[in-house]
Amino acid sequence: MNNPNTNLELVIKNSDLKEFTKVYAELTIDAFIDEGVLKDIPVLGTVIGVMKFGNSIHRHLTAKKIYKFLYQLNSIPQEKRIAKINEINESRKYQSSVGEMIFETLDKIESDGKPEIIGKLFAAYIEEKIDFQIYLRLAFIVKSLFYYDLLDLKNITKKNVVTYSINDSIATSGLIETDMIYINENDTEKKPQITLTSLGEFLILLGMK
Repeated sequence: MNNPNTNLELVIKNSDLKEFTKVYAELTIDAFIDEGVLKDIPVLGTVIGVMKFGNSIHRHLTAKKIYKFLYQLNSIPQEKRIAKINEINESRKYQSSVGEMIFETLDKIESDGKPEIIGKLFAAYIEEKIDFQIYLRLAFIVKSLFYYDLLDLKNITKKNVVTYSINDSIATSGLIETDMIYINENDTEKKPQITLTSLGEFLILLGMK
């Protein structure tokens, strides 16, 4: 097949991801993801080999993102991956296939830590810790926000409420709630009390641990 969306879905469903990640675990990603070696790695080559790239850097970064995503699924049995992907595709609830939705997300995000987050969230869906709509919502949020702003969310917990100003993108993301309160008895001015919403908790607990 010559469609990277379809090929990625087939890789997720049919590949021995545990063996794949075990084989390359001792190497750095940068050490093996290059144009020559990719052809010898069926799991990545199946997807990357059918794509057109403007330069080798784009090819390298795309392969890196796909590898990081797949690595998060390596402990999930193949039958579970197949069942949950088929469940969504056969429901005809969404206009795109699972493979297309995942590929579109990976293609549009930076390659720092976001592919791992998306992979962990998709693994959480397969393990039935979240439903597919929550996965899609969180994947969209992760795609849209600055990666290092996402990392700041890890400082917000129910037991340790952070009280500092945050940027508008996080404030309107649906990941947090902000209340204006007096922090101390002697305060004369209210300050923002920031807590995680249920979406924010899912993101931290399932996508960023």
